[in-house]
Amino acid sequence: MPQAASWVGTPSIKGRTESTRMALLTLSLVGLQFTWGIEMTYCTPYLLQLGLTKSRMSLVWIAGPLSGLIMQPIVGVITDRSRSKWGRRRPFMIGGSIVVAACLLVLGWTSEIVGMYVQEVETKRSVTIAVAVASIYAVDFAINVVQACCRSLIVDTLPIPQQQAGSAWASRMVAIGHLIGYAVGSIDMVKIFGTTLGDTQFKQMTVIAGLSLIGTVLITSYAVEERILISARDSDSKTGAIHVLSQLFKTALHLPPRIRAICWVQFWAWIGWFPFLFYSTTWVGETYFRYEAHRAPAHSKDTLGDVGRLGSLSLVIFSFITFISSVLLPFCVRPPDHKRPTFSPRPPPGMATLLNRVMTFRPDLQTAWLISHIMFGCTMVFAPLARSLRFATFLVAICGIPWAISCWAPFSFMGVEINRLALDQPTNGRPSVGLASANLRHNRFPSVESTDRPAEDVLRLNHRDADEDGSNDESGSSTGELAGIYLGVLNVYTTLPQFLSTLITWCIFSILEPAPAKLDDAGKLQEGGPAQDNEWMNLDSDAPNGIAVCLFIGAISALVAAEATRRLKLVR
Repeated sequence: MPQAASWVGTPSIKGRTESTRMALLTLSLVGLQFTWGIEMTYCTPYLLQLGLTKSRMSLVWIAGPLSGLIMQPIVGVITDRSRSKWGRRRPFMIGGSIVVAACLLVLGWTSEIVGMYVQEVETKRSVTIAVAVASIYAVDFAINVVQACCRSLIVDTLPIPQQQAGSAWASRMVAIGHLIGYAVGSIDMVKIFGTTLGDTQFKQMTVIAGLSLIGTVLITSYAVEERILISARDSDSKTGAIHVLSQLFKTALHLPPRIRAICWVQFWAWIGWFPFLFYSTTWVGETYFRYEAHRAPAHSKDTLGDVGRLGSLSLVIFSFITFISSVLLPFCVRPPDHKRPTFSPRPPPGMATLLNRVMTFRPDLQTAWLISHIMFGCTMVFAPLARSLRFATFLVAICGIPWAISCWAPFSFMGVEINRLALDQPTNGRPSVGLASANLRHNRFPSVESTDRPAEDVLRLNHRDADEDGSNDESGSSTGELAGIYLGVLNVYTTLPQFLSTLITWCIFSILEPAPAKLDDAGKLQEGGPAQDNEWMNLDSDAPNGIAVCLFIGAISALVAAEATRRLKLVR
């Protein structure tokens, strides 16, 4: 008889109240999203300022989908099998956050680091660009390790009735991370705090982002106690790279129908979200400089900082709306698992009366997800028509509502499906014993009190270790212990559309905005070129805006995602 995976311990979270435990479980996402926000806000204009054209810069952002495609599924498989005494996810979260912080410092001080070794002007510029791009790749690869573990930790810890609540809290923390990051980025850090953390806005933001990521990850790691894997299944005893990739491939080809349908919705949605997240701040800043800056007082010489602050201000509003939506909408949306007792979070007393009325007519999560795609699509179709900072800011801000649902819905559906597969399948003819089933009976949140269990109670969430003929079916294993690999597959469907979106943006920028940075007759940057002023932007008010066209195409893809969400109801 093949050996099943065995565990000791019970997942638990420090804290006296449910809200405190949920906040501690998801706090790492604040630092994670803060770091993502800094990269999305400042790195695009930073690379343009260094001298890259938009078409080449769009290819740099293939780092995001490439790192997600490679790292998250592989990290998911590796952490699923980890037997560390500190748990499966937390060691990777801490190690990855330290690497991210180090790479951010290199990114912020790229010019100074390169200047220590290279003196020739043109060579220095080329090497600076290369080091900056390499640092961005390193940040993306390392941060995907952290993200994969943070998401898997939520699915590992919570039972089915609380998967939606956990995903909703994760969405709130993502919104808080965005809000803090964009709020900090919208102020003149150098003017207020001096040059202690760096002499430019970008440098100071990289320092703050690195410290915030390490701090929040350490707090979550301290507050959450994971169950420990003692022995893996026979099929998981192999850890070679080929075996890992083989299992990923088999899992992706043999996904349960509903998980596959969820992944396809995510695929179409992210063709639209990718250009929005990476280019919206630059688009808002460009819109201002292209149509309104000539009527405004003179700006500082730090054009990169000006664009970053203008874009960050719009995303402050976006993040505020996202946060409010992520707090209120979970009370107004039915959980996705209708066949089981639903878990409804208790609303704040001041909103209880209003929310109780809304709950009478509240839609299910699938309907809310469908509406969010339609709302995003109908908003971004107006991007090419934006001719003022206010209108561009308004369009970005409205997208905070669908973004809140997009940060919450897919992970909620996945958490429910992963745990449902685990609970519905018996282990060798015997009922399973573990945290998920226990909490389902008593509807209790796992806490420090729940660790008082008999020593001989070995936690098992493996519910399909062998087929009836006794042979293992790696591709068909659908258990709670494989949360990492299933979420990794979801991330594959999140990153593949980013490759497609990158190709689309490259084509659009090459056609609409092909002009390189200002060069002299010898092919070198002129004095006072892109590194000093705004010549890296296309300020021709009569020319089409390449980023706006990319946002428009993303809107069309969001409408396709809406149709895929509608069809999700037909999948069983």
